[in-house]
Amino acid sequence: MRLPYKGITIALDSGNGDFSFISHAHGDHLNGIGRQRNFLASEETYELADLGGELKAIEGAKLINAGHILGARQLVLEQDGSKTVYTGDISLKPNIFGMAAEISQCDRLIMESTYANPEYKFPDNFEVYSSLGKWVTENDSSNIVIGAYEMGKAQEIVRVLNEYCSIAPVVTENAEEVCAVYEKFGIKLDRSVVGSGEAEEIMKKRFVAIVPMRHAKRYFAANLATAFERKTLVAVATGWALRYRFNADAAFPLSDHADFDDLLYYAGQTGAKDIGFFEGDGSRLITALKSRIINPLLNK
Repeated sequence: MRLPYKGITIALDSGNGDFSFISHAHGDHLNGIGRQRNFLASEETYELADLGGELKAIEGAKLINAGHILGARQLVLEQDGSKTVYTGDISLKPNIFGMAAEISQCDRLIMESTYANPEYKFPDNFEVYSSLGKWVTENDSSNIVIGAYEMGKAQEIVRVLNEYCSIAPVVTENAEEVCAVYEKFGIKLDRSVVGSGEAEEIMKKRFVAIVPMRHAKRYFAANLATAFERKTLVAVATGWALRYRFNADAAFPLSDHADFDDLLYYAGQTGAKDIGFFEGDGSRLITALKSRIINPLLNK
């Protein structure tokens, strides 16, 4: 998707424009950037995504917080007396780092719809943190592996384990690279990286590790139990836990996206009359928004 703006085009999480706005550093928002060299993004996103090229400033273009992960931003454009907001991925509920999306009034809104289904109603993040911390503490005789996405969610879980369990978990090399950027921008995370001498010492006793979601399965835990001669439990931390069953001992509905009610609230607070959606099916949001006399325009 591209937006014309004051004689230029700004590509939204893609490379097909004079400039590319990159909302955050998750791979699904980077796949289309191609050879683009002119970027509009936060410094954190520039580091996390290793964008290369140059960060640019565009007169009249404003970046506001999106929540979601470190560096996530929304794009606000004003021209000819009209304001447009592109959300990227957003989360309204504050997380353990204090990140939460800002809301800007606008005329046109282009918003995500990942969880645009009334079935998705996420609990308060801190309730989930408490439940996760309690489960880890209660199973203190077992190794624990927690499945989480390596950028954003893994760092959130590290901080939860630090604060709720006084545990420094073992993380993968990929997650460690992201942790290092978080620390560069002032977010302290106590962890060890797999394969290091520190991690090897920790893993001689009961340990907690954060692994990619693809490894968070009972067979993987069983292999670890054999290797370390200690019972090993596996959990996942994802918003999809509200709807899907996982091959795990526990599932925690921890999401860095807005749920259905949050999306409705967000749209209403912006005052936008034209609303487009991306990522997921926005049809149920359209139905709900029509009752509020909003003219939604479904864009995919």
